[in-house]
Amino acid sequence: MGAFSGTSGGGKLLAIGDMHLGIRPSGVPEDLAGVEIEELTPAAALQAAVKLAITERVDGVVFAGDLVENMNARFEALQPLELALKELQEARIGAWAVVGNHDADALPALVRTSLNGLQLIGVGGKWESKLIESDGRPVAEICGWSFPSRHYKSSPLADLIVNPIAPHHAGLPRLGLLHGDLNGSGSYAPFKRTELDEIPLDGWLLGHVHIPSLGAASLSNGQPFGYLGSLVGLDSGEPGDRGPWLIHLDEDGSVRPEQQVTAPLRWEEIEVPLAEDASTETMGDALLDATLSTAKALHERGIEPRALGLRVKFTGRPHEQADLKRWADDEGQWSQIRRTVEKTEVFMRRVRTAFELPIDLSLLAKGDDPAGLLARDLLLLQSDTPERESLLTAVRNDLSDEVGHSRWAEVRDHRSYEDPLLQDALVERLRRAGTRALGALLLQREEAAV
Repeated sequence: MGAFSGTSGGGKLLAIGDMHLGIRPSGVPEDLAGVEIEELTPAAALQAAVKLAITERVDGVVFAGDLVENMNARFEALQPLELALKELQEARIGAWAVVGNHDADALPALVRTSLNGLQLIGVGGKWESKLIESDGRPVAEICGWSFPSRHYKSSPLADLIVNPIAPHHAGLPRLGLLHGDLNGSGSYAPFKRTELDEIPLDGWLLGHVHIPSLGAASLSNGQPFGYLGSLVGLDSGEPGDRGPWLIHLDEDGSVRPEQQVTAPLRWEEIEVPLAEDASTETMGDALLDATLSTAKALHERGIEPRALGLRVKFTGRPHEQADLKRWADDEGQWSQIRRTVEKTEVFMRRVRTAFELPIDLSLLAKGDDPAGLLARDLLLLQSDTPERESLLTAVRNDLSDEVGHSRWAEVRDHRSYEDPLLQDALVERLRRAGTRALGALLLQREEAAV
């Protein structure tokens, strides 16, 4: 954990990651029983976070950028922001924010013209520090940097390393607040973990990546750092725990992040194994079981989302794979599966199959025909060898021009974009494509033998 010199009376902050106010989550059925879509939006998640801040009597609330989806969404974002800031002011809780790439124009415009009670940090791409005080008592110092425009291709940390900011008060915890792409190389303020190590702060609260990671690792001196993640999953590609983080500033000098899972909408990816004799009927039964067991497991953790969307992957080595895959590919077979589990409405978002072929790949790989060659490549994907790395490198070289083509620029700008050439993603895509191709080759072989 991060430590600071001197002593402090301690305190608490509430840290909130990417909200993207002004949009609604995609993929939620319009006819979900008893649930209005407004209950599941980032605005609703913000209200829950404000209530938590007041209940926990925090000393300040900090936002790590992308509060607003874009300039066009600023009018929809205005009212929920105003209401949130008004409640915080009435509770004598201050609010600070850095500007992200999505709201590089929108948030400064709102603060200039409409919003009261929100202080921006580092406007114009210049590092700045703000002192957080509670009832006149200094609690912490926030060092932040804001996007000067939607794209920024250099590391914002380079200037802070060369020109460090002197502390306001000796002994106060100092936290960095930054929106950017850790270990990235694009146009969204890319920076390196080694740069964070060079800056003598007691922790880093990061925005931009929607997967929460704060507290999962620490820097070389023990300072906690990581992404706060999205406040609520904006689509089914953002599964798992979502919500603000309580940042405990302990009297012994430690900084302890603790996520509060409060998102009204939750997405989950689950894997359902099928037996060898599975049928389409048992697939439907398995989905019904999954709706209940997944919701109950969350409730046992004290997590009760208003809505829960499931992405299901069927696995195993069933015999009738073609029929099962056709059933899974037919959205009409499963899209109306719904279940009310206590206070949670559960629905299906996606169903797919990732079956293993009911064959011995090792035996098939001994052949020199196309099926044998493909079986050898599939086995290679399962190993951690130089040969596999050579295969992946060759595939990246073949695909890099297409992935980087300008036709995909809007896809790369999407908030949930993940590089398809990263190792895990690439291996999974190759495995799925290879398995489908091998199945087709074997089917052709069987038909030719008849």
